[in-house]
Amino acid sequence: MFLCGTQPQGLLWELLLMGVMLAAACPPKCTCSQFKVVCKGIALTMFPTPLQLDTRHLDLSSNDIAEINSLQLSLLSDLVHLDCSHNKISEISELHFLSIVKLVYLDLSHNRLRILVESTFAPLTNLVILKLNDNKDLNQLDDGVLATNVGLQEIDLRNNGLLYLNTSSIRRLHGLKAVYLAGNPWECQCTISQLSEWIFKNNESFPDEANTFCTAPKSMVGIRVSKALVKIFEVCHTPLGYFDYFFFVIVGFAIFLSGIIVASLTGAIMVFFERKKKFTEDKDEIDMRQYRSNRVVVKLSKVT
Repeated sequence: MFLCGTQPQGLLWELLLMGVMLAAACPPKCTCSQFKVVCKGIALTMFPTPLQLDTRHLDLSSNDIAEINSLQLSLLSDLVHLDCSHNKISEISELHFLSIVKLVYLDLSHNRLRILVESTFAPLTNLVILKLNDNKDLNQLDDGVLATNVGLQEIDLRNNGLLYLNTSSIRRLHGLKAVYLAGNPWECQCTISQLSEWIFKNNESFPDEANTFCTAPKSMVGIRVSKALVKIFEVCHTPLGYFDYFFFVIVGFAIFLSGIIVASLTGAIMVFFERKKKFTEDKDEIDMRQYRSNRVVVKLSKVT
């Protein structure tokens, strides 16, 4: 039997009481049930606290939250569903997701995201559904941003500001069943050829393919991205004309001629210096012989 008057047992009771309070915690105006917290449309400007530590479903949609509190989120290690749509979030990083590795559903649509770097979603290896649509300032996804999310089945990138998309890492996600791309200002230049080919060959994985259009250049406006591959190929792999071949011949001849000239000049300079060196040596030898003959004459004159 515990004696409440002793210090260790008093501390134990405090910890147990704190655990009960945290487990039963529910933020003001939110609706809480077992494993689920709903704080939808209650004009939140900050991440809600306190939260149940065993929360698995968290709905923060339709508020004015500008920043995700990574410290508070890290406490929810059992979280599998997170909805932060229709807020004012402009930045996210891997620090926000380090401790919620069980997350399966993530909705960041209708926010103010701008750039997603390679490591942003790296901890979320169990992610199945990712919604990033309607972030009008989102114009860049780093190559490899989804490389570790091998379980992804659905990605929503509609109505963003994407001009092109590097597909090298996304195409390796063999579990993908749906990729939504409509509503972006796709520039159908050489950089988008891989995306066009991917959509064309995997039409069934792009439910909104019929509404995914090129917006630039002018010659491509209104053409489906999936149908633009032929024209992109023509632009990026333009066949050579007669003038191009003639130009290459002239350039080649000029390079050949300049090589001959440089080689000739180099040879002439080497010959010149070689002859000069030999002339100097011959002159020194003649001077030496003359010097020796003069010495002999002087010696003979002294003898006589």
